[in-house]
Amino acid sequence: MAPPTVVSLKQDFLSIQTRLLSQPLAPSRAWRAANNNHEESLPEKAIDDALLKLNQRLQQHSRRAYAPQATRHVAEQIDQLYWNAAVAASEGGDNDDEDPIEGLTIGADLASPATITSLPLSWDAISTQQASAYPLEASRYADLAAQLQTLSSQRSEAAARVARLQRMRALLAPFDDAAGVQENLVTRNGEVEAELQRMRMLLARVGGRVSQLREQDVPVDAIEVVEDVEVDERRKVGLLLERF
Repeated sequence: MAPPTVVSLKQDFLSIQTRLLSQPLAPSRAWRAANNNHEESLPEKAIDDALLKLNQRLQQHSRRAYAPQATRHVAEQIDQLYWNAAVAASEGGDNDDEDPIEGLTIGADLASPATITSLPLSWDAISTQQASAYPLEASRYADLAAQLQTLSSQRSEAAARVARLQRMRALLAPFDDAAGVQENLVTRNGEVEAELQRMRMLLARVGGRVSQLREQDVPVDAIEVVEDVEVDERRKVGLLLERF
């Protein structure tokens, strides 16, 4: 659940006050006792009828004047007046013989790491007079400011780690089993390994054929060419298999 905003808190306060103003009116017991003891007392029926009409008018007025939309509008106006007063005070430069307040500025993002870092770690940096007048509040402010900056640093580190992992995930996406691995990549039990196995069988057959050629007195040059090809291919296959 999201925390309430400043405007919503002001609207809730105004709603409570308008509900109090909308309560039915009734004479107090002291007034009724004084009326009953008076020589020219008003009749009870006349009092009740007048109160009934008055409360009906009051309810009608409350529904018109204190509608939720009107209450919201008034709350926004109050909030804007506070902001305008703060802007005027900051531009006017109220000087109380103290150093200017550093840290928060009007309209600053309170969740921004830069804003949190700009907060003074002690109340003395804001107002030495107030820090001396309210030592408990000053100590609590220092603890909360230090805790806030620690949490902000941890959040920044976590955000950087998430960004790094997302970049790694994007780079590894082509190798995902669901996406399918390229057939020309060297992987265990992949297409390239199967081709290497077939090449080994082919080399064995070539070697057997070379032996037969020797038995059949084939010219030496032809045998040497075949042997050179076989040795070179075996070397290439061996180098490739060593990389697994």
